Amino acid sequence: KACTYHDENDTIDVVTTDNTKMNLLCAAIENSLHTDMIGRSKLIWLKDNEPSTYAELVVKGALQDFLDRYAESYHQQQDTIEKQLIAHFGGDKAYAAAIAREIMMYGG
Repeated sequence: KACTYHDENDTIDVVTTDNTKMNLLCAAIENSLHTDMIGRSKLIWLKDNEPSTYAELVVKGALQDFLDRYAESYHQQQDTIEKQLIAHFGGDKAYAAAIAREIMMYGG
């Protein structure tokens, strides 16, 4: 029904359709997850842009699975770009890897 993220205390207030109220402590939730910088970035984006999706994943117990799938997809895309750049830059793997990371970080 309603979902609001409060960045000053890193919480999400949720009011469900049956008027149940919840307060999600995001830092505590995220400290229990196994994730990397890529996953942490996605969590920040979700809280800021789609707090209801974040809350739904938490309530369903699916946040870790979501992050795992997101990270796998992210790294597959980065690997694909890197392979294309290796061919383009005549086999310079280090340069291609650096450029691929930049593309993934900032968009292409």
